[in-house]
Amino acid sequence: MDIVAPALAHGFDDDADVTDALHGIEFAALPADGPRIPHTVDRGRGCPPLVVMEWKGRVDDLACLAHECAHALQIRLSGHDTMPPVAREACAFLGELLLIDHARRHDAALFGALLQTWTAENATYLGADLDTLSDALSNSGTAYQYRQNYPVARLAAVQLFKHRVECGLRSLFASGGGAMRHLPVEPMANRAGDVANHLPPMPDQDTDRPLLDAYRRLGAMALLDIDYWEGTSEERIKDYYARHLFHGQDRTALVVLDDDRKPVGYATWSIAPDSGSATLVRQAAPFGDHLTLQRALELHLQTAGFVVAHHPRSAREVQPAWR
Repeated sequence: MDIVAPALAHGFDDDADVTDALHGIEFAALPADGPRIPHTVDRGRGCPPLVVMEWKGRVDDLACLAHECAHALQIRLSGHDTMPPVAREACAFLGELLLIDHARRHDAALFGALLQTWTAENATYLGADLDTLSDALSNSGTAYQYRQNYPVARLAAVQLFKHRVECGLRSLFASGGGAMRHLPVEPMANRAGDVANHLPPMPDQDTDRPLLDAYRRLGAMALLDIDYWEGTSEERIKDYYARHLFHGQDRTALVVLDDDRKPVGYATWSIAPDSGSATLVRQAAPFGDHLTLQRALELHLQTAGFVVAHHPRSAREVQPAWR
C-alpha cells in the first residue's frame, strides 16, 4: 500500500476521506481450496472492505492491488450502495491508471513495467472478453458472464481518466446505483463507428492546370473506394476508370474535403435531360462522414431541383436523396 494508497489519493486531490478509506482496507490471502480469482468483499456498513488476493511482489500484483483497492474505495465512498458491474469495473480500472500515472511522475522504471502490464492485459480485456461480449450482443440466448462487463468498463476508464480533472472522480466513486450516468457511454457510442482518415491532403487547386486537378480528383475517388469498396470490388479496372472519367468530364462528380483538405467522400450522379433532376449514382464516405457528404451534395446540387438516389436492395429502388 506504500505506493497504491498515495497514487489513488492523489487522483482525489489527497482528500482526507479517501486517504482514511484506503488505509482502512483489510486484506486476506486467496483460500487454497477456493477460486484463485482476486476479489473485494463488501462486508456491510460498519466493516471495512476486504481485499482477497495473492501477493508475490510482482508488477502485475501491484496493478491487481490498485484494481482491488479502487473497488474497496468505491464501496466506502458510495456508502456500500451496490454499483452496476460496468461502472464498478470502470472504477477499478481507474485505480490501475492512477497507479500508472503515479509511477510516471515518480519511478520511470516502474512506469514502464506497469504500462507494459496494462498493454498486455488489453489483449484479454479487449480481445477474448470483447469477443464474448460481441457474441452475447448478437445472440440473445447467450448466457451472461461477468467478464462481458470488462471491455466497456476499460474503455470508459480511459476516457474518464483523460477528463478526470474537469469531471472529478469522487462523484463517480460515490454514486453507487446511479453510477452509469457518470460513464461516457454516449460519447463512446458516437465514436464507435469513427475510422481514422489516413488519406493524404489534396494540394490546393491549380487553376493553371485544370487537367492535373481532374486527375487528382479521380485519384481521390479511387483511394476512397479502396477503403469503401461497396459495389465496386467486382468491377474491372478499365470499366471503373472509364465510368469515373466520364463523370469527371461531365461535371457530375463531387469530391468532398475536410478542413485539412483530406478527401472524406465522393458522389457521382446523372442529370435527366428533360427535367434537369439529378439521380445519385454512387456515394462513398468510408470514414463515417456521410452527413458531411450529404450536406456538400445538397449545396452543390441545389440548382438541380429534385434529387433521387438508387437503392437496388430496397423495395423502393428509387427514393428521394434527402427531404
